[in-house]
Parts: sequence; structure tokens; C-alpha cells
Amino acid sequence: MRSCILRNLLSVRQLFREAPGSHTSRSLTYSWLKLTRRFSNDMGNDDYEDKKDDTSKNTGYNLTGAMNIKYKVFHDKDADIILDVSEEQQKILLEDLNKQEEKVHDPYADINLEHGVTGVFDIDQLVELLERDKAKNIFVASVPKEYAYVDYIVVVTGNSQKHINALATFIRKVYKLKRYQNELIPKIEGEKSKDWMALDLGNIALHILSGSAREHFDLETLWTVGSQYDDKTNTSRESSIMDQYNVFLADLQPADNVQ
Repeated sequence: MRSCILRNLLSVRQLFREAPGSHTSRSLTYSWLKLTRRFSNDMGNDDYEDKKDDTSKNTGYNLTGAMNIKYKVFHDKDADIILDVSEEQQKILLEDLNKQEEKVHDPYADINLEHGVTGVFDIDQLVELLERDKAKNIFVASVPKEYAYVDYIVVVTGNSQKHINALATFIRKVYKLKRYQNELIPKIEGEKSKDWMALDLGNIALHILSGSAREHFDLETLWTVGSQYDDKTNTSRESSIMDQYNVFLADLQPADNVQ
């Protein structure tokens, strides 16, 4: 096929050579020769068209090695979700709500809620709770067993009426969480008092007083040295005797015409 084209080209070249205008003939001859070579090369390569089609297909659907390294194929699942204004506001509100729930403080999270050994509260557990809630001047005294009352007397001072009430309420709440089902919940004695509240915890008697009430009643001296050496107890007893004597004297009348 190629030789046939070349023979025709040579014959055409000879005709143009005989005709005037040799420059034009040279240009045409070169153009024809170039076209002939290209045509013959393409015809000689049988799988040229097949490779061309394969290349076009691969280019349409696959990336080259270098492109694969630098870029990745896009999928819908990898796309970012863009919310409208209302959805974005709702998302922000939900995030704030979740943060607030995380910040909710559990006041009993770090407290031992297991029942004590000597009672609902062991004495060291109660003192630890009172210190935790900033009770002042914690006093603990052991009570003699012959009194058959409690094992310990605990006296503390509250900063204010609100603090006194908060201490009593908190201790009672922890008692409820620690107790057995058959144990009674203690009552807050003097619940409406501004100066003195008390709780009978079974093995412990807890007294929560204001600063002035604690100084006035001086329970520490009463439970450490005993009533016989307590000045306030003896003073009260002497005053009571004198009051009774004065009442007795007031009823007496002088005798008339005493000789």
C-alpha cells in the first residue's frame, strides 16, 4: 500500500516538475510526502485504533499514578453537611444543653454511702462530712456506757441560720442513703430555731449551734468534766433553790401581838 502511494506521488511530482513554477512543485511534493509517511505509519500499526480507544476510556474513568497520589476520588459520604440557619441554631442549643448536663454536680459523688460498722455513721465518717461542709470548731466527746445514751457527742458551730439548717439537712440526707431499710430516719430537733439544731443518729448525738448559743450553753464543759464540776449547771441549781426559798418566805406572815 505504501509503495503504491509513493509511485503515484512520484508521477505527480514529475508532472509538476515539467510545469512552470518549480517552487510550488517542491512545496506540494514535501506536503504529499509528509502525508504519505503519516498515513503509512498509521496503517502499518494494526492496534493503533484499539490503543487509542483504550487510552480514551482510561483517561475518562481512571487517574494516572501521580494523580492518584495527590488526589482522591470524591464520594458523597465524604462531603460536609451544610445546615440551614434554623438547624444550625438547634445544633448550638443541643451542644449547650449537653455541656450543662456534663457540668451538673452530684453532691454525693465523693461520699462513702456504705453503712458504718458501729452505726449508720462511724464517728470518723461524720467528722469528715462536717469538715467537708465547713462546720467550725468540731468537738467530739465519748459518752460513758453507763449512761446508756449514745457513744459520742458531737458539737459544731454554724456560720449562720442558713448554714446550720444546711448542715442538719445534709447530714440527714446522707443518713437516709447509708441506712438499712429497717432503720428510722432521724428528725431534726429545733428545725425552726435560729441557734440550735440537733440530730439523734443512733450511736451519735449531733448538736449544731450558733456561736452565741454555743458560748452560752457550753456543752463541751458539761460533757468533759461532768455536771458536778460544771459552773453553769451548779449556778442554775443554786439559783433554783434560792428562788424556791424566796417564794416560801413570801407566803409567811408576821404573828400579831407577839409577847
